[in-house]
Amino acid sequence: MSAPALCGKWRPSSQAALELAVTSLVMLMACEATIEGVPEGAVARVGEVVIETAQVEASQAQLDAFGQARFRGPDGQRALIDAIINEELLVQEARDAGLGADPRVEWAVLEELAELQRAAMLERRLPRAEVAADTAALRARYERERERFATPERRSMRVVRVQTWEQGERELARLGAGEVRLDEIGGVVQTPLMKRDDDEFPAYHRVLFDAGLGVGDLVPSPVLSGQVVLIGEVDEIVPAGTLAFEDPEVQEQLVTAEREARLVAIEAELHAELAQRFK
Repeated sequence: MSAPALCGKWRPSSQAALELAVTSLVMLMACEATIEGVPEGAVARVGEVVIETAQVEASQAQLDAFGQARFRGPDGQRALIDAIINEELLVQEARDAGLGADPRVEWAVLEELAELQRAAMLERRLPRAEVAADTAALRARYERERERFATPERRSMRVVRVQTWEQGERELARLGAGEVRLDEIGGVVQTPLMKRDDDEFPAYHRVLFDAGLGVGDLVPSPVLSGQVVLIGEVDEIVPAGTLAFEDPEVQEQLVTAEREARLVAIEAELHAELAQRFK
């Protein structure tokens, strides 16, 4: 089927039509805006619903950092429009199935459209990229809120499983006396790095996180991991610290917090304008 044949009005009538509509997005975007059925400036038409560029921008503005990266560039934009078309197809299928008669469904659709419009209007007034580029403001927020980015000390162990607590104490005594190596008692396993949690692991972390222990030191008591008794030595210690300003997770949190703070006044101004226009 050629691209022009896909342009214009179309409406899903079967599963095949759904699949054809979504996979034919590139051809839809290739259609000239002047072709009958697709208004100028629109990217697609699903039944009677026209998908505008503003709707795509609003959808993108709602995405988190992962979503922004996923839908970046021309290919990403096409994939995002794919998702929007598919969403509209599902809405229309639900209406065709009689679900649209339920006022809760109609209200949910209206809420979603309103939120998309709101996000688009706010994005135009305060683009997220503009906030992300304000390094000075982000750095100042980072310094004010450094405790948000603190990382706790983490430790791991090299451990061997034993059958009973009493056996563990006997083997620890032998290890301490130099009579045997840890790998001679059983298969050695390295635990993941863990932050201290005495509530979850009271018979484990209080021993492992003893301030007097260093890397390579024998943990002086058996520890319990669930119902399993372990003995071993400290394998790694990562000191407490603070995530760097340049860390992607830190940047995401800073941009979100800074933008939300700035949006308070902007959204109030928007509400005042809307109240004036729609008395």
